[in-house]
Amino acid sequence: MSVVVLTAVITLSACGSSNTVEPKEAADIAVNTIIFNKDVEKYKDTFGKSATALQKSYKESFTKRFAANIKITDGSMNDDIGELYDAYVKRAKEVTKYTSKVTNDDKKKPTVEISVNGLDMASLRAERSAAFKAKVKADPSIEKDAKKNAKAVIAGYKATIPKAEVKPSQKSSPSKAESRGEQRTLED
Repeated sequence: MSVVVLTAVITLSACGSSNTVEPKEAADIAVNTIIFNKDVEKYKDTFGKSATALQKSYKESFTKRFAANIKITDGSMNDDIGELYDAYVKRAKEVTKYTSKVTNDDKKKPTVEISVNGLDMASLRAERSAAFKAKVKADPSIEKDAKKNAKAVIAGYKATIPKAEVKPSQKSSPSKAESRGEQRTLED
C-alpha cells in the first residue's frame, strides 16, 4: 500500500476552501488518509473529496489487479482478496512510517519528497513462496487447478502479512505539487 502512495497519481483539490493547502501538508494528509486512515475529515474538508471513496477505490483496484495476477477474474475470489487487502492495510498501519519534506518550494510547482519505510514485500513474497512450494509438494494438484492455486497463494499471504516486518531502507519518491488556484495536484 505504501508503494501505492508513491506510484499513484493523486489529484487533490481544495474545493470550497479559501486557503490553499501547503504542499507538505497536502502530502501528509494524503499519506495519512491512504495508509493510516487518519485525517479523513481533514482530507474531505481540505480537498472536497471523500476519503471513503478514495479508500474504496484502492481496495477495488487491488482486488482487480490481484485477481488478474492469480488468473481468477470471475469474481469468485473477490471476498478472499478483500480480506487479504484488509490484512495488508492493518499491518501497514501498524508498522509503516514516513517522512515528507519540500525539496523545491516553487510556488507553482513545488516538489515534496515522501520517504516511506513500508512492509518488506520481498521477504514477505519469499516466505509465501516457500510455504506455497511446500503445499504443492504435499498436493501436486494445486499446481494444475487454478482455484486451488489461487486459494493457496491467498492463504500464504494471509499467514505471512500479519508478521511482516518493515523494510530496513526507505523508498523515496519526489512528488510534484502543481497549484492551480484552489486546486493542488500531486504526482509521482
